[in-house]
Amino acid sequence: MRGSFLFFERVAQHDARMTSLEQERVEQQRWTACQKRPVPFLDALVEGEFQPADRIRDKQALALGRMLHFASECVPYYRDLFQKVWVDAEDANPFRVLESMPILSKLDLQDRLTALRAERLPKGERETIEAGTSGTTGIPARVRHSMQSARMFSLLKQREYRWFRFDPAGTLALIRFPGSLPKRDDGTELPLGETMRLGGWPRVEADFVTGPALAFNIMNPPEERIAWLRANRPDHLLSVSEDLEHLAFAAGEERVAPTLKSVEAISDQMTPTMREHIERSFGCPIHQNYGLNEIGLVATRCDAGRYHVHSEHCIVEIIGPDGKSVAPGETGRLIITGLNNWVMPLLRYDADDLAIAVDGPCPCGRTLPSFGDVVGRYSRVAFLPDGTIIILEALRTAIRKQPRGMIRGLRQYQTHHRLDGSWEVRLVLREEMPERLADYLGETWSRILGAPCPPFTVKSVDAIERPPGGKFQDFTSEFFPPRR
Repeated sequence: MRGSFLFFERVAQHDARMTSLEQERVEQQRWTACQKRPVPFLDALVEGEFQPADRIRDKQALALGRMLHFASECVPYYRDLFQKVWVDAEDANPFRVLESMPILSKLDLQDRLTALRAERLPKGERETIEAGTSGTTGIPARVRHSMQSARMFSLLKQREYRWFRFDPAGTLALIRFPGSLPKRDDGTELPLGETMRLGGWPRVEADFVTGPALAFNIMNPPEERIAWLRANRPDHLLSVSEDLEHLAFAAGEERVAPTLKSVEAISDQMTPTMREHIERSFGCPIHQNYGLNEIGLVATRCDAGRYHVHSEHCIVEIIGPDGKSVAPGETGRLIITGLNNWVMPLLRYDADDLAIAVDGPCPCGRTLPSFGDVVGRYSRVAFLPDGTIIILEALRTAIRKQPRGMIRGLRQYQTHHRLDGSWEVRLVLREEMPERLADYLGETWSRILGAPCPPFTVKSVDAIERPPGGKFQDFTSEFFPPRR
């Protein structure tokens, strides 16, 4: 599964920052724990980022062994599964047990929600938040988390803010879909044009003292979002990758918001050329994490370009079509095992994402397990003709690196792939489309494919329709399978 994804292996080398246990301890001191809720294990979390690999694996083995034993006794799905496939949950090597288990797909999760719920919980545990799958690959499923799982989200969120060097005393801006923002006092979602002001940073303020936070609906027009950022002057921003690029297009040659010191991009995939475009427009580092509502935070991207797995919270495998781990540099499916959700354990859960396996020490200095770039959803990529992703990335690059001033009014774009092999680029423009733009993209198209090449058109549209979940898609294809 390698050939079509080679271009993703480029790692941004600018501003690659080495770190050490001593540096992270100093950085951790900038964060003050709330006295009303003392935060346990903070020192252990920092130290765990630099422990020898065998020590990290030993700790994971202990946590995995406990979870396997619990699941085999208290979770109907796994109790039946272990009997059917003759898995011994008490095997002295829990990793051997894990590798012998079948993959748990998103469809399995949807079909077996009740059987995956624990009949009883360990002493001191209780159910807390409910989180839903995104629904981008089917009907959303609701997953309940245990208190320990929910608490780990807060601690790991603070860990990634520390890695990103967010100033806990600064102002954090949130531009997200209203369903992902805190509710207003009357329980309703944040409407268009309105600002929500919060006393602390969501998801960490219960455990740490922070500065204020501001929230704005992502469905506001790009110009209004830029004006909002400039008027409120936040230090840090958290928003969706695709929409960060929409802001970059809307800002043109100007910096999006001069006060921003760093940005966290979430939810969507970000390719190297996309990152370059956004960082150039925002004038500050763009950081990323990787997580699932069903599991929580899985990994955080370091400055060297690797995603380091939160080994205290989950185990990550990258497997090929044969079900075995792929070699370093190869692309495989992300399989995740949660270690802290006692309400609904998910073991060998298929995240439906593809990522690149890596090996050897990370240049950043951390020793946590890691993987390379996330290159897309398997359920979407698997149905595309060979070479589609390479063509798509070349088109994306051509649009992002178009000659200066050619499309000053560009707000959004979407590339569509038809079953007959033809392609269409849809552009949302604030002004009339320049004639030379179509020529430029057409020449790029011919250069990519050579002659003869499939039909290619450029079309100006008033708006690009979002799917039911609200998440913008810059690429659609008639080769994608229908939603379940």
